[in-house]
Amino acid sequence: MRIGNKALIKELNQSHVFTTIRSHQSISRTQISKVLNLGLSTVTYITEELVEAGLVVENGTAHSTGGRKATLLTFNEDYGYAFGVKIEEDQIIVACTNLNAKILRKETFTYEKETEPSKLLERIILQIKQIIQEMNLPEKKLIGIGMASSGLINQKQGIIIRSTLLGWSNENIREQMCEAFTVPIFIDNNVNAYAKAERQFGYGQGLSDFLCISIGAGVGASLFTNGEVNAGHHGGAGEVGHMVIKQNGYPCHCGQKGCLEMHASERFLEEEGRQTKHLYPDSPLHHTGFTFEQVASAAQSGDALAIGLFEELGKNLGIGVLNCINLLNPSAVIFIGEGLVAQEFFMTYTIDKASDNFFSKAGCEVGFQVSKLGEDAWVQGAALQAIDYWLEHPINEESRLLLS
Repeated sequence: MRIGNKALIKELNQSHVFTTIRSHQSISRTQISKVLNLGLSTVTYITEELVEAGLVVENGTAHSTGGRKATLLTFNEDYGYAFGVKIEEDQIIVACTNLNAKILRKETFTYEKETEPSKLLERIILQIKQIIQEMNLPEKKLIGIGMASSGLINQKQGIIIRSTLLGWSNENIREQMCEAFTVPIFIDNNVNAYAKAERQFGYGQGLSDFLCISIGAGVGASLFTNGEVNAGHHGGAGEVGHMVIKQNGYPCHCGQKGCLEMHASERFLEEEGRQTKHLYPDSPLHHTGFTFEQVASAAQSGDALAIGLFEELGKNLGIGVLNCINLLNPSAVIFIGEGLVAQEFFMTYTIDKASDNFFSKAGCEVGFQVSKLGEDAWVQGAALQAIDYWLEHPINEESRLLLS
């Protein structure tokens, strides 16, 4: 922590003013003064510095009931740019964003499962540099790169400790990225990244806490409390997919049996579908795979096998969510992930099961929402790691100062 002095107080006031401007569509100096309980002269001095630096722009005037109209200030979201990267099982998504995490350009490329992590990172570095060059972006305006991956992540050291979905162990992502870029590099669990986007743009706005539950190739979670993601001691808080819900259930890639992930994700559709499809000789699923999209298509046509798979998946997921609610007591649960493409066939069962939790008996209801942000939220949340760090209060020695 930095020692308190006049310089720190000035920087804190500057940060508060800047954050207030950023959190509003537009705001006047007088309004900022009232919001922060700062003297108007202090606010005026700080805002002039921010305008001169290009971080803030004057944009129109406020409505007036008499007298001189106040000039409105807005955050210059194009002052700089960041990158968000999502590492998936078979593809990489790289997005360039402005400082409000609005995607300016997005590229996706696939890779073979056997690709060495170092080779894959080389491809990511090349893709980022190519976008910078093709968009003619000044390198000095790049404020950071945020990355997201499945698995257990050491955020402080930038290491993927273990990702069973990727098959990676102890991969130092930050070290290799820092050899190519001089800006801060961040890596976090992909569900944590999405939670950041949900907090910024979705149902998480205005909530003091919420729980994101991801349904797709696996099942994951992220708990947002006190304005930030709760990462846990080893960076692995949210591994609810490996909560055991069925004794002697399907074997999981983590080494256990009966994990929620094996009974409420695409893996369940594949395993249960393979074992039960002989009971439904007319099912179209005999001729396709068991992805969420394929099973949803069959369910749409009234296929009994598909409908039954989703009912069972929904109930299993509900048990997992019920346990999370009883353990964590969140104000809301927000469902995310590619599995939501089939939500109409399983979500009712999930919410019915999860709603019958300990707190509901006392009239303490939990809100349930299905995220509307879509697939871009993963890379937007990844980029927000870098953006939030760049904008954070200058209370820590390692923080980057806005006008340094």
